[in-house]
Parts: sequence; C-alpha cells; structure tokens
Amino acid sequence: MKSLTEFDKFKVIRPVIGGCDYDSNQFPIIKNTFKPEPNWDELYACGIQNITKRKDNSNTIALMYLDDKKLLSFWNSPLKKIPLFLGCAAVATPDFSYYSNMNSNEIRHNVFMNRWLGVTWQNYGANVIPTVGWATPDTYDLCFGGIELGTPVTISTLGCQDHQEEFLNGFNEMKKQIQPSIIIVFGNMISGMTGRFLHFRYKDGFSQKLRQLRFNGVLGVFEIKETV
Repeated sequence: MKSLTEFDKFKVIRPVIGGCDYDSNQFPIIKNTFKPEPNWDELYACGIQNITKRKDNSNTIALMYLDDKKLLSFWNSPLKKIPLFLGCAAVATPDFSYYSNMNSNEIRHNVFMNRWLGVTWQNYGANVIPTVGWATPDTYDLCFGGIELGTPVTISTLGCQDHQEEFLNGFNEMKKQIQPSIIIVFGNMISGMTGRFLHFRYKDGFSQKLRQLRFNGVLGVFEIKETV
C-alpha cells in the first residue's frame, strides 16, 4: 500500500458498503432521500435505545443522542440494526461529539463515522437524517461537510443555553452551508434560531411520569423568519 494516499488506504480498510460520492473533505455524502417530503407533522421521535421490532415504527424518527461509547457500537457493527432502521420512517445518524478542546483529527474522524454510517444505511434503503453538531468556527467546514444541499438535519440544543452566541454562530453557518429543508430540534428552542422546524422537547421524551417512548412535535412544523 506504499503508493496509496492515507485516504485511499482508509477506503481500502473501511470502504463504504454500496459505494458513494465524496466531498472536498473526502467525507461520504449523505443524500437527500426525502423527495417528496413526508408529512412531518405525523411523525414521532424516539431514542434508538427505545425502539424495538415489536412495535410499529413506520411513523417514527429514530434519534441517536447517546454517549459516544454507546454510539460506537454502530460503527463496530454497522449492519446489525438495518432491519430495524428499515421499519422506521427515518433514522438519524449517531451524535458523535465535537468539542472545542478536541484535536481536529478527532473531529474529522467523528464526522467521517457519522457520514459513513449514514451513507451505508442509505445504501440499504433506510431514510437517513444527518445529525449535525459543531464546535468552534475553525471546525465548521468539517462539521458541515458530507451532506447534500437541502437535506433535512437534526440538531440538539441540550447544554447550549449557557453558550447561546456560540451556538447561533454555528447554527447560522450550518444553515448557510447545508440549506436544510427542515431542522429537527431535540431540546429547547434558542432565541434567535430561524428556519423551518420540527421541535421535540427533551422532557417529553424522557418523562418518568408519562413514560413516553415516542413523542410528538411540540407545534408540528413551523417556521421562524429572520427579522430585518
């Protein structure tokens, strides 16, 4: 393998199952498969840990907001849950971490795993929604790569309330680079966010009193326009 680039070596060691296109960062590109769009108002959200084959998941969006150690199981066994994903309306990619104190190579690898898994699951017929996160401005080009323009995305606002300015800077750049048709928000909305949204509250999904495993969008699909 001496004549191969590091990227070529990685493709040989870990090829995308089914093939794919790559972006300028050499990330596999998750395509927008939501054409035409579903009726988002009729879809529920559910943590992947609570989805089983015993239930009808045809109106469920499977979210993957878990600790990285748990999410790595998907990277280590990428095809294991394919039958479960195919029964869902959509599956989000794993929410691997992107922290400001992480080495850029760690962030690059976490984005690569996110996109690699999303493309592989798409190649098996699943409807995939990229989970998007970001850290400091110098990570934006990495964190927003590997996603076709106009693709729906999901983001989490958990832990961002005390860093709203930094969050909004990344959020606005994400909209600019990806131009998502809809943004699925998990957690509280943050003042200043604009766009077309489907919002799921954290407390609804993890209510011990109601013990809801699936939960509805707060307002259905809604839009917040930028003020002049």
